[in-house]
Amino acid sequence: MLMSFSFSQLLLVSVSYLLLLFGVAWLTERGLIPQKVVHHPAVYTLSLGVYASAWAFYGSITLAQQYGYGFLAYYMGVAGAFMLAPVMLQPILRITRTYQLASLADLFAFRFRSTWAGALTALFTLIGVLPLLALQIKAVADTVGILTLEPVQDMVALAFCALIALFTILFGSRHIAAREKHEGLVFAIAFESVVKLVAISAIALYAIYGVFGGLEELELWLTMNQGALEHMRTPVEEGPWRTLLLVFFASAVVMPHMYHMTFSENLNPRALGTASWGLPLFLMLMALAVPPILWAGLHLQLNTSTEYYAVGISVASTSKWLTLLAYVGGLSAASGLIIVLTLALSGMALNH
Repeated sequence: MLMSFSFSQLLLVSVSYLLLLFGVAWLTERGLIPQKVVHHPAVYTLSLGVYASAWAFYGSITLAQQYGYGFLAYYMGVAGAFMLAPVMLQPILRITRTYQLASLADLFAFRFRSTWAGALTALFTLIGVLPLLALQIKAVADTVGILTLEPVQDMVALAFCALIALFTILFGSRHIAAREKHEGLVFAIAFESVVKLVAISAIALYAIYGVFGGLEELELWLTMNQGALEHMRTPVEEGPWRTLLLVFFASAVVMPHMYHMTFSENLNPRALGTASWGLPLFLMLMALAVPPILWAGLHLQLNTSTEYYAVGISVASTSKWLTLLAYVGGLSAASGLIIVLTLALSGMALNH
């Protein structure tokens, strides 16, 4: 028997989660969370986990199916950039703090001493990230469609956009000065990074121990299905590995949400040193969950498309809690990115 949820149930879960996220930010700004915790380098490092959007939660599984272990380029690219933080990111951080360059457009306008450089950067960035924003909205809408078993994607997309617009305004409208640090936002995004890591890890553990029955059984299945391993190995040599690696390496700086969290919201320059190994560790944990989810989806022969295997596996488990956790994990990945990206773009649009 297929398990399904009503649209109203998922709407309640979505609103509750976003309220929780805003509540975490509000408590932080009111000083109700100790400053020792808020300013801890681990919080800054986890806030950089905003990089792991719905693409990490859903898209990486399709990437693994198409390019095999080449899907790691998504994680290794930005991880490599942060591992080079002392020579690549630290100098940019010093410049942005010294000259109060709150966005990539500010940085280009300062570098080339041209307002046109800032305006063009803002314009091309806005155009460039629209597909990324659309992907987040589509992922949430499609997930609700899978869980409700109803063609409600259009309505969900509109409702999700309205909710995110409201909460983004609540997050950012009270802050006027671009140079101001938003401790509440940083702590809330760090919190959502933990949520999506827990969610995808729980699904991966269920895939190993619930679907296959353990690591030995998984190994036996892989032995009997050599095609699954061969398909993952071959594309690393033949696929667009190097191109993907370069693109995701550059995203550490050129993507507005990464620039915003890395430089504009940096409370302590020394925290970037922790992030140089902490963020790669976080992304490695996210990446470890992808192959088991892909293999479990192939084993169960799920009807859902590959990118939604994480949701399909949780539905197949007939566990409402795991299914809701999968939904909240995807919602967290999408909403966190949209909130930060929208705030970053709004600053660029206003200034340039």
